Amino acid sequence: MMKSAVSARGKCDSEKMPMEKKMSCCGTVCSDCEYYPADCQGCGEIKGKVFWLEYTGEICCDIYECCVNQRKYEHCGQCKELPCGRYDRDDPTKTKEENEADHAMQMKNLKEYKG
Repeated sequence: MMKSAVSARGKCDSEKMPMEKKMSCCGTVCSDCEYYPADCQGCGEIKGKVFWLEYTGEICCDIYECCVNQRKYEHCGQCKELPCGRYDRDDPTKTKEENEADHAMQMKNLKEYKG
């Protein structure tokens, strides 16, 4: 897949080709996240060492560690155990409803992209 690019004339080629959405192994669409790309480049590039780990004390995101490092999957949609307990953790900066909506969207994204 190719990403949208800017041609030599400075004109964006997105009229010809839609911008590719970037999804993390957990089902989060990185390119839709408010922290992308300034604070986070996406798990593929940063190997699961997301910026918010400074708040949890972890070295690597536990979902990334399991999915990519241990099981060698491209994303959790390839795992028969989806959804697992690693998805039970909530973002403390969000409401219960926001967290539920995020988790539902992750599962939807992963089920649509089983490949």
